[in-house]
Amino acid sequence: MKQTMLLHPHFNRVSYGQLQLAHSGDYLEGIIYEQLSLLSLVESNQKSRVLIVLNPMWLEIVRDEEFKKKVETLMKGKLNSNSEQEKWQKLFTLWLKWEGNLLNAFNHYLKEKKVEFIPTTVNDFPLTHYKTSTGIESQIRLSVNLFYHYFNEKPTGFWLPQAAYLPGIDLFLKQQGIQFTFISYSSFLYSEKEEGDCPTIRSPRGVKLLPVKETSWNQWEQEKENCVLVLKDLNLEEIASLKNVPYNDLAQWIESSSALSRVGFGYLGMEEHQPIVPDSILKKIKTIHDTEEKLEKIMNDGIDDNYLFYQLLREWIYFIQDPEEGSSYLDSFAFLNNLQQKQKSDSHYISHRSQQASFPKNTLLDKLFFPSDENNTVEEREEGVLILSWEYPPNIVGGLSRHVYDLANTLVKKGKRVHILTTRTNETMAYEKLEGVHVHRVNPLHPYEEDFFQWVLDLNQAYIQKVHKMMKDENISLIHAHDWIVSISAKTLKDFYQVPLVTTIHATEHGRNQGIYTELQQRIHDEEQSLILASDQIIVCSEHMKEEVERLFISSAPIIVIPNGVEIEKLLEHKSRTIEIEHVNKPYFFSIGRMVHEKGFETIINAAANLREELCDVQFIIAGKGPMLEYYRQMVKEKELDDSVSFIGYISDEERNEYMNQCRAAIFPSLYEPFGIVALEAMAFQKAVVASETGGLKSVVKHGYTGLLFKPNQPRSLEEQVLQLLEDEELSKRLGEKGFHLAKSMFGWDRIAEQTIHVYDDLLLNKKVGGMRG
Repeated sequence: MKQTMLLHPHFNRVSYGQLQLAHSGDYLEGIIYEQLSLLSLVESNQKSRVLIVLNPMWLEIVRDEEFKKKVETLMKGKLNSNSEQEKWQKLFTLWLKWEGNLLNAFNHYLKEKKVEFIPTTVNDFPLTHYKTSTGIESQIRLSVNLFYHYFNEKPTGFWLPQAAYLPGIDLFLKQQGIQFTFISYSSFLYSEKEEGDCPTIRSPRGVKLLPVKETSWNQWEQEKENCVLVLKDLNLEEIASLKNVPYNDLAQWIESSSALSRVGFGYLGMEEHQPIVPDSILKKIKTIHDTEEKLEKIMNDGIDDNYLFYQLLREWIYFIQDPEEGSSYLDSFAFLNNLQQKQKSDSHYISHRSQQASFPKNTLLDKLFFPSDENNTVEEREEGVLILSWEYPPNIVGGLSRHVYDLANTLVKKGKRVHILTTRTNETMAYEKLEGVHVHRVNPLHPYEEDFFQWVLDLNQAYIQKVHKMMKDENISLIHAHDWIVSISAKTLKDFYQVPLVTTIHATEHGRNQGIYTELQQRIHDEEQSLILASDQIIVCSEHMKEEVERLFISSAPIIVIPNGVEIEKLLEHKSRTIEIEHVNKPYFFSIGRMVHEKGFETIINAAANLREELCDVQFIIAGKGPMLEYYRQMVKEKELDDSVSFIGYISDEERNEYMNQCRAAIFPSLYEPFGIVALEAMAFQKAVVASETGGLKSVVKHGYTGLLFKPNQPRSLEEQVLQLLEDEELSKRLGEKGFHLAKSMFGWDRIAEQTIHVYDDLLLNKKVGGMRG
């Protein structure tokens, strides 16, 4: 890579309090000198573009008419001064050329590709030190919207203050369409990379993280590291001395190969033990966090008086930008917050404060906090489906999360408006739109509740509160619940809003435990019964599950079988990729699943012991995490099977795909399996499947045609199937090809989404003609 220079002018770090001085004396002189010097550099730089970090707040300042008049007066005075005439002559000529409209000048050179701006936040407080998602999200969104407002194009890159990065920030960047950001060179070096040496790395959510190192104008030529060099806080003399700034098109960095990496907390200067914020600001950190939490509460609770709300936002933004000197903004924030809590207003006070803190404008705040991807009203919108699921990516506990994710995405592709309501985890946002799906997340009312059933009750109460607010804005016409954990909210909302309720039963408590034996299991079973009774339509994934539901529960709702699906195309994308996998030293069979009793992994261990006694040289690799992982590993050690059986723990999707690519066949020894999505995924890789003859697995795997079946929990039966495939490689190939064609034709998500839409449409039609059950 050639060196790339990134300029970070000092004026980016100016606070709103200092802005009040922008129309006077030396301060105004510094601001306009920096701006015009940069513009001059852009004009004169012939060889390449100039790359500049820009606080979009300045685009509002330079277009202010009063600011322009003050600048002209200042420069005319400088031109009449013998000592400074020469210094200002060129800049004044440039000012006249653009008729004082620097925004037009910047727009012109942006379109001419002579300059590239990287927006940063409107204040310099590091995003790593905010406490709430509202704090982080609002700072990024405000800058992105300002940038778009003035340049009419969305930025693809973003500069984090001090290049300070923490896992999870990529989520907020991704939500705003940001493709790349910068991290310190030290963070890059010490990141945990999964794919070897690459010039760039990427976060788990696909945001490119470009390494950057701070340097000076006098020293940049001595820098040898392969990274972006940033000239930070340039002073007036340095800006005036800049000539040909080295620039290598960022596209070469962004498009270069990148390694998926885990990056910890880091920032520019950390390796030199420079503080990320001064002690004077750290003393204010509790107050900063308090205001954030109050703002987030207002956002969640809602407020009717937009005029009051907007001023509250401005006071908060101003205070966060200058916590040390922002006591007046803090006092005003407290006063306005007290007004909104008492549901009062004070138009005279708000009008006075709006003169002191008037930026951003109301229209920009509208876009910041109330973005809309629709121009039509709620009544005119297409009817929406609300899907309730306690887990949803990136919160993945089992197969339920992936099922709901694939179903929702495919429903959107089919033209449905889909809202997901799910549980919020530490690294997720309260709302985001992912691949067209509106994802809403809430915390349980008491997140650290130890009593599991009380935790479920608290979660459902939070769901109910959230939906009551959503119903004001969204045209929800149907609720689709997934499993018993969301049953309380599903039943309550169905009755309150009189909308149809569809329920997908993925598994039953009775089936998971092969009976009901404890008080907790009985309570879950009863909750399943209650949800089924309240539903207008039941969906199950296999004929086996239909029989199980009919046998265990009382229901007058029709039950329809709609199988789980597999994203063949996505899986096939990975077939051409090759990553290094471990633990392999001989032909192996692969298995994956949660480390729980019902997955039956003891059967593989015992079958491996039998095969070793028969001197059969074969290996079993089993992936997944769960409560019984260490138990299985200890069992392998006690049976001295370390060379034959490896429990490798959690693996990424890429690693799973590669293990699947290279295995002889896939084994799924479940004692209880409502459907068996993992078997379909193996078929997508054209692998023979060896599965226990139970539940939904026997519906997917046809013995001798799309795979081989064995008796559940019988190692000798499994051993026979393994020996067949070891002795007849053509059989493995033939079973894999047949399984692939079955998965592609019968279990594609397009087909499954179409069947689900038919269920929705039938229920909605019944409701309109008065046929919905009470």
